[in-house]
Amino acid sequence: MSQHDVYDYRLTWPINPDAPADSAEAKAPFVDHGTAPISPERYYSAQWMEAERRLLWPKVWNWAAREEDIPEPGDYVVFTLGRESFIVSRDDDGGLRAFFNVCPHRGNRLVSDDGGSRPGGFTCPFHNWRFALDGTVDHITDRETFRAEALCRKTDLAEVRCESWEGFVFINMDPDAKPLTEHLGPLVEHARPYRLAEMRIMRRVRAVWESNWKIGVDGFNEAYHVHAIHPQILPVFNDYHAQIDLYANGMSRMLTKFAHESPRAGNAALNAALHATMREVGIDADAFSGGPADVRPAVQTAKRARAERLGLDYSGFLDNQLTDDWNYDIFPNIQMGIHPEGVSMLYFRPHPDDPRKFIFDVIVMMHPQANAEILPPAYMGLPQGWDISGREPAEIEQIDWREGGLGELFDQDAGLFAEVQRGIESLSFKGSILSEQEQRIGHFHAELERYLAAR
Repeated sequence: MSQHDVYDYRLTWPINPDAPADSAEAKAPFVDHGTAPISPERYYSAQWMEAERRLLWPKVWNWAAREEDIPEPGDYVVFTLGRESFIVSRDDDGGLRAFFNVCPHRGNRLVSDDGGSRPGGFTCPFHNWRFALDGTVDHITDRETFRAEALCRKTDLAEVRCESWEGFVFINMDPDAKPLTEHLGPLVEHARPYRLAEMRIMRRVRAVWESNWKIGVDGFNEAYHVHAIHPQILPVFNDYHAQIDLYANGMSRMLTKFAHESPRAGNAALNAALHATMREVGIDADAFSGGPADVRPAVQTAKRARAERLGLDYSGFLDNQLTDDWNYDIFPNIQMGIHPEGVSMLYFRPHPDDPRKFIFDVIVMMHPQANAEILPPAYMGLPQGWDISGREPAEIEQIDWREGGLGELFDQDAGLFAEVQRGIESLSFKGSILSEQEQRIGHFHAELERYLAAR
């Protein structure tokens, strides 16, 4: 690849070099995080895990639910983050509220299920203390047996910040945290054409992977590994010419071209996968007279025509949004690949007590459809014939990664990350050496270290 000779890491590969400065495609200014190695102990040290528990997770916005999960007063879901548990609910006025799932009397968990409806509020099963939907205590069993000074302490539920963006309900344990939309930065405006609030979760698959959660975040924050681990997608995925953007608050983005063969393949003729991509959008691949570089713009044109035929409004999308993966990393633990047809969201949560494991959710969202022709990109992993009506909430599928079931690409990553975890703990390993294709990893760890500076 002769392109290697002209690589400018400050610029990377802008998806549209002529994009106006106010365009969603615009290249963000370069942020230099240097070339120091990423220390290995953060991936296995119990001390690091405890520092994150004290200094990171209580200070950041954590995605807890979708608004449609709790449509009515009294509806609630339970959200778990490490060793913490939260109740996210609707109060009597329909507002969003979130509380630690802990009774202030003796520390019992108030609810032990995953969610439901309790319009009368929450009752602790230990001693029947009752709490209204706004978290205030409205019944203390045998109140007369408590000294007045004992009940001078806080007896209401401990509330946490709760804010919503595009139907995503986030919580934050820090009362002084910046507003959610400020934390999300450019994503708020960039995501507007996709109407994420109207999407629904169609599939949610969960597995416990055998590595630290940051190995997961690192792994999906770069496309540098694709040629080695996922070579099967190189015929339709340009893993090398990616635009990398680093934003405030640890946010980053990578724009990668689909319907565009990797330069590592070096084919002059159309490959079978590009033929299949064209057929998927109604192009007669056998009659196509262009070369490999002509496929992506042809697919973009065909997608607009197909959207019009199917009654979909694509007028708000840029051409490159019709084919490419616009992948956003929301610090610290969400990655969101957004497309007009749907969203592929990856969620990385720490294990409650083992720094060598993490809880991984793969979430596919799309606008509810009655027309089975309207599907997200095949690589998102919706099985053939999947219900995309959105009439019923998607149940969480628990998967053992050793048995597969996450989809071909994720199954490959699961096995690899377990090996990375083992290798990182070798006495010989002195820390990750990052290429400039891995700028997002450096950006993530720089933000992480700002939170953990007091450790």
